[in-house]
Amino acid sequence: MCSWLQSAIRPKKKKNDSSNQRSLNDGSATESQCSACRWLGRYGTVSADSLNLLREMSGQYPENVKMHFPGTLYNLIDKAEVEDQVRFLVLTLDHIINLMDASEHMNSAKWNLKKVEYFLEDLQRQSSELKECVAQYQKPLQKESYEIRIKRHFRTLKKILKKEKYSAQAWEQIRRAVRSHLQRMDIIANNAKKRV
Repeated sequence: MCSWLQSAIRPKKKKNDSSNQRSLNDGSATESQCSACRWLGRYGTVSADSLNLLREMSGQYPENVKMHFPGTLYNLIDKAEVEDQVRFLVLTLDHIINLMDASEHMNSAKWNLKKVEYFLEDLQRQSSELKECVAQYQKPLQKESYEIRIKRHFRTLKKILKKEKYSAQAWEQIRRAVRSHLQRMDIIANNAKKRV
């Protein structure tokens, strides 16, 4: 059993609690939880692959492109519980996938669409693996403020794309914003890994 998941997900074992003992000894649950545990440990490597694909799809990032970034939200997540950090990683990955999965609007960007496809597959894999981890956590009773704030941020990015009619410059703004997200998410995953 991955020890951090055991302590983070399940209440402490009480003496003579046979139901808790059975759930801890369930082989399939253990395998799934350990897979998620190992995945958080590998997150940095896979995230580096995603950053490379993002760079390769269009080369160097133009320096004159600026994009609003929710730095204060990431500062808040840096101090959050590990469960919230992992949920935030999944949520943000899914928003990035949703934003970037628009090849029909990328003609003006002149990007390598094969690299875009590999990039999205990479993010989907990360999201899928981390969702196994999230599935083990107790569901929060209400939406956390970070869920609302990150959704609002990505909605703004989509509006920029539409307003700029999916221009090459708008896509470069998006690519730069996605890079910033992936870099900060890597820091969060690394900190979460150390805390568990």
